[in-house]
Amino acid sequence: MVEAVGSGIEICIVEDDESLRQAIAQALRGMGFGVRGFADSLGLYLGLLQAPCDVLLLDLNLAGEDGFTIVEQLRGVCSPGIVILTARDDADMLVHCLTNGADAYLVKPVDFRQLAATLVSLARRLGRGQTGTAQPSDWQLAGDGWTLVAPDGQQLGLTASERALLGELFGQANTAVRRDAIIAALGHHPDYYLDHRLDMLISRLRRKVNEAIGIPLPLKAVRGIGFMLSLRTR
Repeated sequence: MVEAVGSGIEICIVEDDESLRQAIAQALRGMGFGVRGFADSLGLYLGLLQAPCDVLLLDLNLAGEDGFTIVEQLRGVCSPGIVILTARDDADMLVHCLTNGADAYLVKPVDFRQLAATLVSLARRLGRGQTGTAQPSDWQLAGDGWTLVAPDGQQLGLTASERALLGELFGQANTAVRRDAIIAALGHHPDYYLDHRLDMLISRLRRKVNEAIGIPLPLKAVRGIGFMLSLRTR
């Protein structure tokens, strides 16, 4: 059935034109997609803390952080497909977006059937939703927490501090973990443990993973809170 073409695919829309955002959301829900809509980057980030999405439908011209900044912030942290939906019918802009993190580029006004087909095709290619394609495994801890296992099966031994840090983040995956909770997990008292020491530990761990495995660890700083490890939901 056409109505169920998007069944099992979760979409986040970031569009500051409320009437357009609601119209797109209504059309996609009518075709079976799960849809959440946001007016700006802050709303999106808070929404992704609650639950990830399969594909992000993103306008470029937004108040506050624009679409380019959002793509940059999400790159290497969480991995939704990204479809740009913009009024900018510009070949140079299309090339820029597709070479800097976007998966598809559509120009407003868009036919909702074309939009739905693009979202389904992208979700299928990424192995998302109920498209019949198995999702790859995600990052894991093994060996009683002393070994980090990448999605492609590569393994990396951890130090005691790295083990404690990742143990806390894996235990609260897809949730922003406060700095003081991480510091406590490392065996220190927040009042006597300088913030920059935690930042240095995380920076070293990211660099270590990149150099040894070649895949960015999906670990993101959450402004004003702490850090979040973004993992795929099963």
